Amino acid sequence: MQTDGGWVSISEASRLYGRHRKWVSDQIERYNIEIRKVGNQKQLRLTDLISHRGEPQGDVTTRNANHTENPQIIADASAQEAQLLRQENQFLRERVEEMKQRQAWLEGLVDRYTAQLPAPERVGWFVRLVGWARNT
Repeated sequence: MQTDGGWVSISEASRLYGRHRKWVSDQIERYNIEIRKVGNQKQLRLTDLISHRGEPQGDVTTRNANHTENPQIIADASAQEAQLLRQENQFLRERVEEMKQRQAWLEGLVDRYTAQLPAPERVGWFVRLVGWARNT
């Protein structure tokens, strides 16, 4: 594997992780990983992928490039994805609760200040018209 400052091709990264090139491309998009083009080849820094997905497991020379043949890889990835989704779900639930509390606080402010306003004066259209005519 030829590397230049930690840059590897998408194919090399997919071989290291035992995944398809599509998986690596999805990770680049999901985590906004910087890429560069060298000729027709897209490259990424392996350290960027490792920082988001962890180090590749096992011996890369004996790894099977097709992850569908190794159900353990699929199970591990599914477990990781499920954990990330649970964390995101918990974060979103907390944000929703914070927003509900903020909304209730704002509604309380609106109620308090509108209660202090005087009631609007009920005046018919004719009185307003005559009053306008007198003022001009």
